[in-house]
Amino acid sequence: MTVDKHQFFRNVTLSLCCSLDLEKALFKCFQYIRKYIPADGLQFDITEPNGATVSIVRVTKEGVEIQDILIPFSPESIEEEQRYFEKKENKKIDDVLIFNAPNINPISKDFAKVLNLKEASNLVLPVDFEDSFPATISLYSFSQHAYTADHAKLFSAVKEPFSMAMSNALRHRDVQNRSENFKKETQRLYLELMKISGDKIIGAESGLKEVMTLARHVAEVESPVMLLGETGTGKDVIANAIHQFSKRHEGPVVKVNCGAIPENLIDSELFGHEKGAFTGAVSQKRGKFERADSGTLFLDEVGELSLVAQVRLLRAIQFKEIERLGGTRTIPVDTRIIAATHRDMDELIKSGTFREDLYFRLNVFPIHIPPLRKRKEDIPALAHYFIEKKAKDLNLYPPQRLAPRAMDQLMDYDWPGNVRELSNIIERALILNRNTPLTFDHLHINSATRNASEIPRDKNDDDIIPFDDMISQYIVKVLKRTGGRIEGPNGAAKLLNMKPNTLRSKIKKLNIRFHRTKAQKPS
Repeated sequence: MTVDKHQFFRNVTLSLCCSLDLEKALFKCFQYIRKYIPADGLQFDITEPNGATVSIVRVTKEGVEIQDILIPFSPESIEEEQRYFEKKENKKIDDVLIFNAPNINPISKDFAKVLNLKEASNLVLPVDFEDSFPATISLYSFSQHAYTADHAKLFSAVKEPFSMAMSNALRHRDVQNRSENFKKETQRLYLELMKISGDKIIGAESGLKEVMTLARHVAEVESPVMLLGETGTGKDVIANAIHQFSKRHEGPVVKVNCGAIPENLIDSELFGHEKGAFTGAVSQKRGKFERADSGTLFLDEVGELSLVAQVRLLRAIQFKEIERLGGTRTIPVDTRIIAATHRDMDELIKSGTFREDLYFRLNVFPIHIPPLRKRKEDIPALAHYFIEKKAKDLNLYPPQRLAPRAMDQLMDYDWPGNVRELSNIIERALILNRNTPLTFDHLHINSATRNASEIPRDKNDDDIIPFDDMISQYIVKVLKRTGGRIEGPNGAAKLLNMKPNTLRSKIKKLNIRFHRTKAQKPS
């Protein structure tokens, strides 16, 4: 087949410009070139400062490969090539070098050896970029003596569009390298931060021994994990441990606090949105699922998710794909799910506020994390760890020692707020006891957990009760009326004229425990 040189230039240029995807454009262009020039492959090569050549793009009938294959050439080979160009059997037409016997030329011979080409012919088009190193664009055929002067003239016509394509390939390579370096640096900083903050799990060989055994077992597979336990037991620490034990440890860990995100924004946070998807969406945003690709997505307080978000979450887990809010394109995601909650999931399912099918998807491997009161053997180690850590954080190092009975006080307390409460108590003691041994005399005041049944209900007007107890008593009364429901038109938040998340924060702060029941009718 023959083609006009100008028409060939036009069609090659159109092929290169047909797509913003460099690989698609190069493959389409190569398919067109093969109609008029015999070619089994196309290469973009660049000469590095040390004199070695690196193949950065290779296009074949099978597809396009963005690569970094080093082709080392010795000074002797380069000198021999210069002499080789002077021989009659080698031609240079319109800047294109023709090599029809590569087994004779040392450069082509080394090139063919690295790329596993036994016999090949080459058309080589040198390209010079401003502020860059020498480069070449070449066609090769698996047969010898494949190229003629007409092929060289035709190939020389597309020097400019191919130069632009190669420039884009170099930028693509640079972006990939920067992205890879950024990922490695992020992971390095994450591991360094883990070391600084203390990646050792206190109680791993005692109170949490069974938990850690289960964590190591499930980390080896990709199954979803459900972490169950009271607030403050350290569910996020166990989630991090599972990620670090897994094959995904080089990927990101993305945490989502499902109870802290407003209901109207949860879809956008999890799945992202396109520009213009809603008022205020001025640009495209990647959601948590995409950010956790090749890593772990930790859904903390998953029981707080709205039913609409639950449906989309179920689809994402089931089909491993998502759609951004306001978008139509399906995006595949490779994300491992770890969910956590302190809620009674059976009660949530019975009340219709959590989908049973989603629960079964998330609850493949449940791990129950015991509260601190059931693993008091961990308290001494935790206390000493927090004393050291908090003293450094507060610039109060070295910290004060514990008073003689201080550890007994910590051991006698029931810790309704679990490890988080212990951390806060230690910090408070360090601040108050800067020049004296650490004591915890105030713990007996709060030794009983504020349960709904333990809050005084029939007080005379003259009786004075703690302010927090009075608030707790009022919230419990409202929760009894709503059957424990917080959101919705008949929820406690509506009756108290509060935002649901604000009410949840109050309930957690005051350690109020209240299970869902049948709502009481107002008398």
